[in-house]
Amino acid sequence: MKYVYDTGLKYKELGHNRNVEFKIEVPEIKIEMFFDPEVVTIILDNLLSNAFKYTQEGVIRLKLRNYVDGNIDYTEIIVTDTGFGISETDLPHIFERYYQAKNASYPIPGTGIGLALVQNMVELHEAEISVNSQLNKGTTFKVKFITNNSYPEVIHIHPGEVHPELNEKGENLKNVILVVDDNQEIVEYIRDCLMDTYIIITAENGNVGYQIACDKVPDLVISDVMMPVMDGIEMCKVMKQDVRTSHIPIVLLTAKGSLQDQSEGYDAGADSYLTKPFSGNLLKSRLRNILEARKKLSAEYSSKFKDKQLLFNESISQLDKEFLEKLTAVIENNLEDEDMNISHISSQLNMSHSTLYRKIKALTNLTANEYIRKVRVKVAEQLLLTNQYTISEIMYRIGINSSSYFRQCFKDEFGMNPSEYLQKLKED
Repeated sequence: MKYVYDTGLKYKELGHNRNVEFKIEVPEIKIEMFFDPEVVTIILDNLLSNAFKYTQEGVIRLKLRNYVDGNIDYTEIIVTDTGFGISETDLPHIFERYYQAKNASYPIPGTGIGLALVQNMVELHEAEISVNSQLNKGTTFKVKFITNNSYPEVIHIHPGEVHPELNEKGENLKNVILVVDDNQEIVEYIRDCLMDTYIIITAENGNVGYQIACDKVPDLVISDVMMPVMDGIEMCKVMKQDVRTSHIPIVLLTAKGSLQDQSEGYDAGADSYLTKPFSGNLLKSRLRNILEARKKLSAEYSSKFKDKQLLFNESISQLDKEFLEKLTAVIENNLEDEDMNISHISSQLNMSHSTLYRKIKALTNLTANEYIRKVRVKVAEQLLLTNQYTISEIMYRIGINSSSYFRQCFKDEFGMNPSEYLQKLKED
């Protein structure tokens, strides 16, 4: 499979160690089978990164083969190394989560998550994994897939097709989570925990994480504290001071659980802390609570645009208050332009179209066009209450040229048309 070869080529190009020869043996014959690229990537990345980590000299070999056993066609991925090896005592436990070899002759720091994650991914793909190892001689991992497995209970997506979960507005239903950590095992563990519920994007340090956050505007960021280039605390500070990212909740991960360490994170603007190691259920629960709280807050804002503004403004950062004020001012200053849209507004706010859209959605639970309409209707109500303008004059001042559309927008906001609204106010 070209996919396996390309993944191996990535490691070959990295040139980890001149004393280690990396060989890729993939047959030229085309093997057709259903597979999940993300799952296979997790398996390959973990097995290959372990091989390079524990091999100081010799050969690492990535091999793909197709064979028949008992009239069943199998495709097998084999990763072999001439590294430190695994003792007979440790070998039965290597797939246990958080297990680290106690008798290792060459101890290397790790979390004990990688191989447990590999086993989970293998089982998810209805495959099998086996291992043979000898101390000071090397290790061989074999992952065996049934070549003709059609996986009838899963959705099949062919290359080039995209099938996101969308709501009736065409918006993706899954929240986007950015995971920032230089430890690939932690990243894959989190991905394993969350991939069914969220869209996961990753970064290897705070600097890259900040750049991706500005570009993609995720719904939440999970970040390690200790990282090279830019640590989690510094990234948190930078994000909270940038109007493009200031609204994004940040969960910090740390091996240190002291109140002083947590205080430093909260001072930087972090929304929550998790101390490693943590369970997948705790992580999912924490994220769900944060996102639901944010969604409830933004829903409060959108439900009664005028009455909830004061309460909402007390619950967000000063930077986000200023953003909403500036956004509203830009809209109000251009109300008479019926063609006003998000592209026009984003240029005045010096933001990209996508960044502005996601920020408005995150803060108000409204699309950009819905927010513009809310502002138009709010101003229409204020003009209506002065009793100095006709409906036609008000429509002109707020940039709506269709009376039926104006009445519908007003009714959607206040539950009645403008005439009924005025009459009710007089009666009250």
